[in-house]
Amino acid sequence: MQRNISQLDEGYDETRSMTDSDLQYGTDMDAHTQHVLNLVLALPEEQRKLMVESIIRTLPNVDKELIGRYCSNLTHFDPCHYLPAELMLSALSYLEPRDLLTASAISRSWRERALDDELWRNCFAKEGWVLDQKETNQVQASRESRMARDKRAVTDALGRRGSRKRKTEEAFSEGEAAPAITGHVEEQVQRQMGQGSEDSMQGVELGPYGLEGRPQSDALVRYTQDARHGSSESDSDTSSMTRSSPNQRRADHYRPPADIKFNLIPGLWRTDRADAKLSWPYLYKQRARLERNWEKGAYTMFRLPRPEHAEEGHSECVYTIQHTAKHLVSGSRDRTIRIWDLDTYRLKGEPLKGHEASVLCLQFDERPEQDIIVSGGSDAYLIIWKFSTGEVVRKMTNAHDESILNLRFDDRYIVTCSKDKSVKVWSRHVLHKDDPLVPSHILPLLENGSFLGYDVRTNIIREHSLLVNFGPPLAGAHQAAVNAVQIHDKTVISASGDRTIKSWNIDTGKMTRTYIGHTKGIACVQFDGRRIVSGSSDNTVRIFDAQTAAEVGCLSGHGNLVRTVQARFGDLETVTDDELLSDARGADEEFLAAVRGGMPLPRSGPGRRVANPGSRRPEDHRTLGTAVPPGGGGGRWAKIVSGSYDETVVLWKRDREGKWVARLTLSMDGVLKNHGRRQPRVFNLPPPGGWPATVNAGTAAPIVGTNPAAVVNGIGGQGGTGHGGPINITHQPAAPAPVPAPAAAQTPQQVIAQIHANGGLQQLLTQHQQAQANANALAQQQQQQGQTTATGAQNPLPTGPGGPPGPNILPGPWVPQHPVLAAIHAGAYNVHPLPNHQPVAAPHLQPAHHNHPPAQANNHAAPAPAAAALGPYVPINIPGVPNPLLNLPTPRESNRVFKLQFDARRIVCCSQNKVIVGWDFANGERELERIGGWSLETS
Repeated sequence: MQRNISQLDEGYDETRSMTDSDLQYGTDMDAHTQHVLNLVLALPEEQRKLMVESIIRTLPNVDKELIGRYCSNLTHFDPCHYLPAELMLSALSYLEPRDLLTASAISRSWRERALDDELWRNCFAKEGWVLDQKETNQVQASRESRMARDKRAVTDALGRRGSRKRKTEEAFSEGEAAPAITGHVEEQVQRQMGQGSEDSMQGVELGPYGLEGRPQSDALVRYTQDARHGSSESDSDTSSMTRSSPNQRRADHYRPPADIKFNLIPGLWRTDRADAKLSWPYLYKQRARLERNWEKGAYTMFRLPRPEHAEEGHSECVYTIQHTAKHLVSGSRDRTIRIWDLDTYRLKGEPLKGHEASVLCLQFDERPEQDIIVSGGSDAYLIIWKFSTGEVVRKMTNAHDESILNLRFDDRYIVTCSKDKSVKVWSRHVLHKDDPLVPSHILPLLENGSFLGYDVRTNIIREHSLLVNFGPPLAGAHQAAVNAVQIHDKTVISASGDRTIKSWNIDTGKMTRTYIGHTKGIACVQFDGRRIVSGSSDNTVRIFDAQTAAEVGCLSGHGNLVRTVQARFGDLETVTDDELLSDARGADEEFLAAVRGGMPLPRSGPGRRVANPGSRRPEDHRTLGTAVPPGGGGGRWAKIVSGSYDETVVLWKRDREGKWVARLTLSMDGVLKNHGRRQPRVFNLPPPGGWPATVNAGTAAPIVGTNPAAVVNGIGGQGGTGHGGPINITHQPAAPAPVPAPAAAQTPQQVIAQIHANGGLQQLLTQHQQAQANANALAQQQQQQGQTTATGAQNPLPTGPGGPPGPNILPGPWVPQHPVLAAIHAGAYNVHPLPNHQPVAAPHLQPAHHNHPPAQANNHAAPAPAAAALGPYVPINIPGVPNPLLNLPTPRESNRVFKLQFDARRIVCCSQNKVIVGWDFANGERELERIGGWSLETS
């Protein structure tokens, strides 16, 4: 073996492993040497090892090192040194992100390849994540513009400094003047270093541009370093890693390990490009951090309107919302639509007014080329607005016969559903007769000119024309109100109070499939082309295979009607239909294998059906032959969010066994604790002429209510004319300071039941009116006699049986003797006398007819009036005097969830409360807010 005698034995070398040509072995052997070699090779393996060890011990250290390298070269092959970059990246593309990070720690060359930008871009896409390309392009263009502008400013500054004639003292103090000229560059370097410590990620490079925008010119950085440290060769070598030019960085791409120079400081921008390009390893890391916040429940809460701008909010409960990264649009019972800025959480512009009743549903598209809001309400109006200006583009007052309960639109169609049991499809734009968007089943109607909205002369169908009506008397039409719709391609999915979900084909105009599984009316539905997710009055969320109509998952956990649901499986772009079918077949094979192995089949029969929460364990398997696996399939970050009348929002995630479990249960109470409840008020100043008063035989103390103007079947500003007509009591006192409310001991339902149990509602109301008339007559008589109180306010006391209980009783308003009727009189509860005398809870205890879906056919109640404008009663506790109203509960606004929506960053929901509440999983971190704003939510 030959070696280079001049090579020193330093014990360490960064050069590449030597090849066979580096170790020159003699090929010329005499016969004797060849004979000895043959004898050695014929020895057993153990003896050959001993002989080699004995020979190596006799060699110098330098030769031992060379032999070690030669052996290493024979036993180890580093593909990063030999394979082309394209082949290496192709091999690395099969690794998971965690494995890629592990590979990046092997060596410098492995690090360079494992952190390739395209490699991490593919990882980002495999997770089912999508960035808004238009948004990111705008960010990159803006940064390039700043880079060009700052580069020109730096060049102009250096040119002015070099061209002007300097004073003698300046010429000899250049090292002192330079830092002042380049102060903004030094500041930018410090900002870059500080930013790196905040978002450190191994292998993500910040490069020559800081996150805030100013470029670090190579010439200026070199000038700054030379001015501070001089121009010695050692200083130049030391700083070469931080001032390599863009051309040099491109030349360094895939260079040998000893020549690779990289920066461990993380950054948003790529360092191997002269232009502004986002760094995909950095983007992947931030999006993964955002998803981990969903996993561990790290969020901040917000509300609309903000507490300090309560006047911007709706005046009544909010029925519907939709939001994007920048805006939220809400519709309310106050008949208005409001647009909110989600960057400032402030109202944007004036409320949109056009509906004559509650706004029940809406959808919007803020993109300039779309610029649209579509809304529907309980007035049966379908209104199309311009998002940018609030202008009404089209107002259809006869779109449906009854309330429009839900709507959806895409670039082609608008789909609406109604309480009138119908589903209708409308055109978004003007259509020509030969347009492929025109349903084929209406072509004969176009031919004979009998299609409404079609111009025979021009062969044009007007925009917003009704194309299809999936309603009675069409075969298969729903038998109850249709509460929710979805559209995907040419398929419409509808959910109804008749307990069924139906699939409709727009092109043929016919029903294609019915989905059965829920035991009560269905309130909400979502469809992504593969799976249908629905919520119902049976308190469950169910997942159906869209192709076979089989139920593949049932999520139980809510305690009341599931009013709204949204699901994101995250596999539409990453998993093909064939792959999903193969996964489902695999689950079937596991089940059949378990049955063949002796596992008993699940029992069937009435009351014995056990739902599968999505587990693929054989003992949980309930369906065979589906196109999707148990639970519906989905990616690693799949999630379902549901909202219920139990006033909770539940985030469902898969556990290790694949079952859907409630990962987070969210409540609005935290942000509404001091702002969403009605504030109690007390009024005890007498009106002109004094209060009529009565005391119940020494047992009932005078009670002061918030608003004695109790209107039976209508109270407060809304009033109303329901069954039986309103009965007004017109006391309207002023309001002093509030008194704290006592602890509740009875439920509102118990109070209403007690009304009915004590002689019926009409009897109590008659007693109420008679007692008030008697008290008023007595007050008038005593007023004529000049009786006054110590305060000068006329307040007569009753005489005869049940007279004054004592001289220390404070004067107060007249109070009915029946304690429950006294609560009604005090404005604590609002009661509707129906023709059959069945009591109905007040609006703050029960929603109006259009805000709860019909679980059965024809089960809609009459509209309930608004709640009392002045809030609940607060009884005054007088020591030593029993008060029958102290045990009555203080009513509050309900937080029954009506509608929710989530994206990559937020969950936002509206409820029977007039405040909109949200959970922001960016958790106050700027980087997560940014990636959340750039992310598009996919199905």
